[in-house]
Amino acid sequence: MNKVRRRPTNSKNLDYVKAALERLTADPSKLSQLRCNCQQLKREYSFNKGLLTAIERLEWVFCIDDDIERITSQILNDDYISRKILKYPLLFKGLT
Repeated sequence: MNKVRRRPTNSKNLDYVKAALERLTADPSKLSQLRCNCQQLKREYSFNKGLLTAIERLEWVFCIDDDIERITSQILNDDYISRKILKYPLLFKGLT
């Protein structure tokens, strides 16, 4: 049986995203900046499919509701969606 080997999340990325999420928790109005970052990055044509997939996953999290705690917990979970999102700290630009 083949085991799927996952790469560990870059600790700098994780620290940056955690700081951004703490800032988001302190100021929920920053959620609009996060959504704006997603829209802006989707318009960029030079990014790879992995980033577009991460944006799509983050938008799925937004579709549930605007509960900051739920968004934060989903991003920091150890699952497929969060691993994709954590690869691209550029999504959280302007939150820190």
